[in-house]
Amino acid sequence: MDSTEPDIVTPAGIARFFADRKIDTFRIAGVSAIRAPEGRHPRDILPSCRTIIVFGVRMPDLSFSGTPQEQAAANRQLLLALESAGLGLRDLLQAAGGVSEPILPLPLVAGDGKIRGRLSLKHCVADAGLGTIGDNTLLISPVHGNRLLLGAVITDHAIAPSPPPAGVAACTHCGRCIAACPSGAIRDGDVDLASCRAFTDYIPRPLRSLAFRLIRGGWSSRLVTAVLNLAGPFVVNRVDIRMTCTACMTACPYFHKGER
Repeated sequence: MDSTEPDIVTPAGIARFFADRKIDTFRIAGVSAIRAPEGRHPRDILPSCRTIIVFGVRMPDLSFSGTPQEQAAANRQLLLALESAGLGLRDLLQAAGGVSEPILPLPLVAGDGKIRGRLSLKHCVADAGLGTIGDNTLLISPVHGNRLLLGAVITDHAIAPSPPPAGVAACTHCGRCIAACPSGAIRDGDVDLASCRAFTDYIPRPLRSLAFRLIRGGWSSRLVTAVLNLAGPFVVNRVDIRMTCTACMTACPYFHKGER
């Protein structure tokens, strides 16, 4: 390696960057290792992408069992930690040359009856070796269980990938998440958004039917996308963000993994 190459484009430099922030885990992967669905792959966002850096913060007990105010404060802190890390790493990589882009919980994209991120982040994180996807579609980490909130940075820098993971935490297909779901939303390895209380509890009951018609439409889903992303920063910074339903998470055998 050229001794003049900026340190941030090395695995050691990225490790030091995350060590200075509240990030619990990360991995580096070449884009050729990513098998995300068409339209939600890193190269659909950045055609010149060569590397993806995925990272996560672990949700503490307060996110699940604290008072509403404690839950909101804990979740806001996690989202801000993801945002700070993603934007900070993007800036350093771009200062070293090339193009980089953070992938964070916002912005969102509505369509086909779903609300998703621009990137299929869980698929990217699993392909990068950070964990596997369970029956409830949540990522399972061998160290942090199913409690990780995720972010990523995609870049056209070629950075050496992380070594293969030492172990894999695979879904046991025990059926506990399916049995625990109060609305029967988990079916055939997917979650029906229209039934999932973690989503529907944020929509007033009289408006739910209209909301799901809107995100299934063409122009209407684009309108929903625009509204979501205009309101998103206000929600993160001003609104109490609580876990309205965590039944599938807490029923999973991996929920207590790495508990501290």
